Formats: sequence, structure tokens, C-alpha cells
Amino acid sequence: MDTGCGKRYGEGEQPSDLKTFIETEILRDDAASGPSEYRSVVVCTHCHFDHIGGIEFFFDDGAMICASGYDPDFNGPQNRAANSLCAAFGMPTPQYQITHFLEDGEEIRFEGVSLGLKALLTPGHTPDSLAIFDEEERVLFVGDTCYRRVADLTWGERQDAPIVIPLQGNWADFKASLAKLLSFVEAEEAGPSSQRIQIACGHTTANAPAAEVLHAVDQFANRFEAGGVPVATPLPGHQVAPGGSSSEGGFLLWQDPGEPEFSIIAPKRFEREFANRTIPARKLCRVGEKGRALQYGRTLGTWPCH
Repeated sequence: MDTGCGKRYGEGEQPSDLKTFIETEILRDDAASGPSEYRSVVVCTHCHFDHIGGIEFFFDDGAMICASGYDPDFNGPQNRAANSLCAAFGMPTPQYQITHFLEDGEEIRFEGVSLGLKALLTPGHTPDSLAIFDEEERVLFVGDTCYRRVADLTWGERQDAPIVIPLQGNWADFKASLAKLLSFVEAEEAGPSSQRIQIACGHTTANAPAAEVLHAVDQFANRFEAGGVPVATPLPGHQVAPGGSSSEGGFLLWQDPGEPEFSIIAPKRFEREFANRTIPARKLCRVGEKGRALQYGRTLGTWPCH
């Protein structure tokens, strides 16, 4: 599930790319007993640099690479450098191909065998954002769609991480995806299994009750859209992504006073869109037989997937 930043951002004695870590740490006992072979399946929750930085090590070794089929061109080779933010951060763009575009609700299979993982397409943070539900472990992995603001890390560091809606994000999609995830969790928990679902988010939040976190994020998002969360500070584009957004008017950090559970960084234009109720909305992009996006609608007309 994602591959981190890769070797270029790693330091210290531990292996800094995920594939090497798996082989030398997780599979260490197997390796000690003799040569072993394994095949990898990589699921990309979205294509930002800190999630795909180690992916080419798996791809070069023949891994199955899965990504959202909502808008295949967004993560296509011609758009990846810009949309992954690799170019903005001065990081070489990983070279790989997506071998399977996931459809909404699809059960992920490898060589005909179910992996017990269900894909949920959740555009918003980016068009290619998705969530994965591990049916056996009862864990919902949501990538960077949402997470709590603060995490106290095991090595003593305290991380403050606002939810981020980048330039490629879409607020209406984000809200719809939150509602979708919450409905999914509530339906699953009302089913035969009595085990509650835990959520695993990017950056700060793991092993937390999924329904509780998603409900709280949804309430925060509603209050944010209604103007109930104050602007804490403007952020020049280079503070969100180097060289990133000066032409778009920059970003703002919205955060309640004190120690709130959530905060958000989003383009400054959101102030105008919320005030004028002109939030662009998109409908789910379907994927054809050859993995090509067909079309999606917008409140202000219809346009092809890019």
C-alpha cells in the first residue's frame, strides 16, 4: 500500500526504500533459510511523490501496480511529473507503468486469487485518490483523504499535519468521498461481523475507529465550507510545493484556535467559491475496457477526462 519517498529521501542505518526493507527485515528469516521468490502487488492510494517514490523498485521486479481508474490520464506518464509534485520538489519522477486500473468496489485479485482487499474510488485530495478495505483485518486505508492534525510519533517527535487539498484537488469530490466512506463503514459495521472497522490514514492517524474519525472529519468539512473555521495564516505557494502556486493566488491554512482535531490547507480561491457557492463538482469517471476514461460531468458543463 504505497511505497513512500524512496531512497532519495532516506537517511540512517535502516533501508530507506520499502522493497529493500521488506527483503532484509520482514523476509529476513525466509532469506536465512535459503533463496526465496515472491511477487509483489502495489496499490497506489494516489500518485503524490511521497507515496510513489519507491515504486519503481517494485515495478522493475515485475510487480503488479494498481491505481484508481477514475481518471487514468491524471497519473499517466505525460502528466506524472507535474501531478505527483515530483517536479515541484526537484525529485526525479519514478518510471513505472500502471498494470491494472481499479474500478469502484472491485475486489483485488492476483493471478486469479482474491487478496481480500476491496477498492473504493475516493477522488478529492487528487482525482486518483482511492481507499482500500482489508476485509479480514477490518482496516480501511484512506491515503491522504483525511487524518487527524497531530500525531505523537514513537521516537518522540510531534507531527502537525493539516489535511491538504492541492491545486489538483476538488472540494465537491472530497465531500462526496467522505460521505461515501462513512456510509461504507456504517453499512459494514451493521453487517454480520461485530468487529469495528479501524482507519489507517496518511501522515498521522492509524488504529483509530473509522466511523468516529470520518464523522468528525465530515463535521469539520461542513463547518469549513460554511465559513466556521477561521483563516490562521496565508501560505505562499513555495511553502506547499516549491515553486507551486503563485499564479493561483497561494494557499491558506484554516485552523481553529487552541489544539483542534483537524485543520486544512487549501487554495485561496476556496474563499471566493464558498462565498459565491460556485464550487466545481465532478461525477465519477468510468473506465472502459482498455482502461481509458470515458467522460465525467461538471456543474458548469461537460468535459473529457484529462
